[in-house]
Amino acid sequence: MGKWPRLNAVRAVSADLQRFQTALFVPSKNGPSMSKQLILAVPFAFLFGGAVAVAGHVKRWLHPFAVIVAALTFTTIMLGAWVTSARAAPPISPFIEQVHSWVGRIAAVLIVVLAVWLVAAQRRGLGLALLAAALGETALGEFLAPITHAILAQVLFAVTAIAALCTSHGWQLGPEVVMDQGWPSLRSMAAVMPAFVLAQVMLGVAFRHKAMGLTWHIVGAMLVVLLVLLFGMCTMQPYPKHRALRSSAIALLSVALAQVLLGIAAITTETLAPENTAPPSVIISTIGHVALGAATLAASLVLAIQIRRNVQRPSQETEENEPAASA
Repeated sequence: MGKWPRLNAVRAVSADLQRFQTALFVPSKNGPSMSKQLILAVPFAFLFGGAVAVAGHVKRWLHPFAVIVAALTFTTIMLGAWVTSARAAPPISPFIEQVHSWVGRIAAVLIVVLAVWLVAAQRRGLGLALLAAALGETALGEFLAPITHAILAQVLFAVTAIAALCTSHGWQLGPEVVMDQGWPSLRSMAAVMPAFVLAQVMLGVAFRHKAMGLTWHIVGAMLVVLLVLLFGMCTMQPYPKHRALRSSAIALLSVALAQVLLGIAAITTETLAPENTAPPSVIISTIGHVALGAATLAASLVLAIQIRRNVQRPSQETEENEPAASA
């Protein structure tokens, strides 16, 4: 008798995976066309970014500009979540789609400017990574399904957040090196934690675009929440007074907790709402949940970078002390 439930479960999993694969690569029919505007905007962005970099105010204004670009990218994600929620219960106002489209175009131009500025400011790796993420998000989001566009938009925001971090005053002060203590190793956790958060973001996007069921998203959320709690506690407990590690861990824990609470609110309000409707409670909670999902991905990457920068392996410290002792 237990054979048939197991068979049905396997079929359900197979169907979910097939729907996700199809939705990931099927071209979008509803998305606005941005190719021509982007082709015209990119040369202007390169020229403007180069002019700003040649000017003598690179270091002074680079960080504020990076913060503005990150905030605009975050706003674009919120508007995209609004559009997706409104499409679930048509009719959708054309005004919302137009605002999302134009804010996205402005963000794309400013991201290219920031990328050029970073390269000119001797941060070539970060600038090229940001430029690749921006062009990839625009091109793939244009020609592939909305699910791909939504995933890459959250990755792009995470990269802009890293740019804001690496241009900040606190980053310029240099690392405060401490030794990796205990098990599990913080450096090892930092290497894998963002991947788990990104996988959960992908499951959430797939559910919102009806490519996978809710069960996958809930199971993934439970796993990621446990990992985030472990990650945060393992960071704060051994280094309670470390400025960079403590603030980054608190940010990750706070954003992740708020994101989970908004996810519960989004599911509850959507369940209680009449069929084929999207009341303000559903839209607001969903927008907040999606936006904080992007913030959680960015916060996990920021904490991972801070750990890789500030936390040293015990073997590395031993190797540094041996020459001093022999001398």
